Amino acid sequence: MNRRLFVLVAVFVCLPLTSMATVQENAVIYKYFTLFKSQQGDPYTEYYPIELTQPGEITVSVKVNRLDPEPANKNYEPLRIILVDARAFQNIQPSQWQQWINKVNTFNPLEYIAGDEIRKWVRGIKRLFGKKEKKPSYYHGQMACGRERDGYTDNIRHAVDRPELNKSGGRYVVIFRNISTFKATGTIYISYPGQTSELDIEAERLFECYPDLVMEDVSLNASKQLSVKVANRSGCGGVHIARWNQKGPDAITLLANVDGRNYGITLPAADPAGKLRRPNSSITYVFDKVKITKSSKVTVTVDASGKVMETNEANNAKTVQLGPPTATLMKMGPITGKPDLTVSAIRLDGGKRVLVEVANVGLAGLDPALWNGSNQPNLNLKMNGNGWANISLSSLDRYKKLTKTGGRAVYATGYVLQQNATITATIDSNNVVAEGNETNNTTEVALQP
Repeated sequence: MNRRLFVLVAVFVCLPLTSMATVQENAVIYKYFTLFKSQQGDPYTEYYPIELTQPGEITVSVKVNRLDPEPANKNYEPLRIILVDARAFQNIQPSQWQQWINKVNTFNPLEYIAGDEIRKWVRGIKRLFGKKEKKPSYYHGQMACGRERDGYTDNIRHAVDRPELNKSGGRYVVIFRNISTFKATGTIYISYPGQTSELDIEAERLFECYPDLVMEDVSLNASKQLSVKVANRSGCGGVHIARWNQKGPDAITLLANVDGRNYGITLPAADPAGKLRRPNSSITYVFDKVKITKSSKVTVTVDASGKVMETNEANNAKTVQLGPPTATLMKMGPITGKPDLTVSAIRLDGGKRVLVEVANVGLAGLDPALWNGSNQPNLNLKMNGNGWANISLSSLDRYKKLTKTGGRAVYATGYVLQQNATITATIDSNNVVAEGNETNNTTEVALQP
């Protein structure tokens, strides 16, 4: 009975770059496995074909979560990892190898494991491991593994230099066998210098640490183009490299909705250098085709479809109002040579802290003497209609910017917004300043974290 299972690796092209040089990262395969028990001396076997594109190191490691039934000997290692190159498969031609690699684009592996079309390529193996005293050139090592309590086993590490790469054609196979009567489940990790990375959901669920993608800032640049900052706040987990080449409905996206119209970009285009693969990282992306010239409601979401497992799934989106406010005609008094204070903006910074901006839009600056004494103009703040704070002019504008016409001062409250709130700000709430317009001192804004 031939019970070999062929597990093919999905082909996604990924060429991540570092900021210093065009050095390709190793591809990573991280998969959940189930190895059923061996019967009548016929090991249950999975094959993982990989294709190297340059010299480098192949690393294979296994973590067993469960052996069923549990063996009495905790040190028993029922599994075997063997690394060979394609020269071990005497009947396979380069074109057939490519078919083997590409099959996953058309078939579910479970649908063709019994097919003679693939099995015939393995049928020509004779003395796969060679003689005891002399191993064949295509054989690159094996290890016993599967002790449940040990977690990850010792790695198989095999360095491939340029001469070996030329001889093997870059085609290698990780053979994974269960020689026991125990059913084994767990994860297998393969790293190699190639272009194919893969991650399945079952393996991702077993990660010890997840990334945390956060939409930190949504704003306009100097050209009024939509600019967003996406961060990975996790201190231990990054977005898996396989995410950079998922396509179609499986792609990770950055989605902007501007007044009901959607604009989208995939993760590889937004982060071609793969910065979000690292913990505590961030990227800034400019939607160069999205120019906002009028007041617009903008919502930007990273991983809108929830493909990436994260420590916090609730902070992937941010909604703001961008662009100049809609003009409103107001009854104006006669123009006078006096200062005119107004609350020009209430917004959040990148850390979701509330900022309040006050501007002098009048024809004269404030008297510097107003910064002294106990009767200074106040900035009064309310949250959801409740009194919050009174800030004196000297605390609001330490550098006396409002002494000049057109001057602006920004007050950082330090308050981190955790939920939706309406902020009301009134400058000169105690009517100390004689202004050219006394009707524009209050601004109210609804904020979302």
